[in-house]
Amino acid sequence: MKQPLTPAGVSDKIDEIYAMTTPNRLAEATAIESNFKTWVGDNFNLTTAQSDFLSGISNSAVANYGSNCGICFRNMLQIALIVPKPPTPPPTKWLKLTNNLLISTNDTGDYEATGSLTFSFEYRV
Repeated sequence: MKQPLTPAGVSDKIDEIYAMTTPNRLAEATAIESNFKTWVGDNFNLTTAQSDFLSGISNSAVANYGSNCGICFRNMLQIALIVPKPPTPPPTKWLKLTNNLLISTNDTGDYEATGSLTFSFEYRV
């Protein structure tokens, strides 16, 4: 089910993904890693402005966002969105990713991921 691209909508989408069976959740992880922009467009009802912004995100940022979200999906870690009210007139909008992920392993191949991601919009003059 598509959600609005809002803090509540992101929270609802994450809850929906984490309620999936493990194979389906892992498929979502692969999908967001493979194409972050497509996954966002397929899973959120975007306004024209949101769609235009998503289209303009650099490929480097998209690869990073997708990779980190995939880690979260696989390990059922929190992802949040913060959207402040834009000033008037709105200056340049930036999407920031605060990464609090901690990836650990040992010499026997055990793997552990903990932490969270927070996407937030920032307005710069």
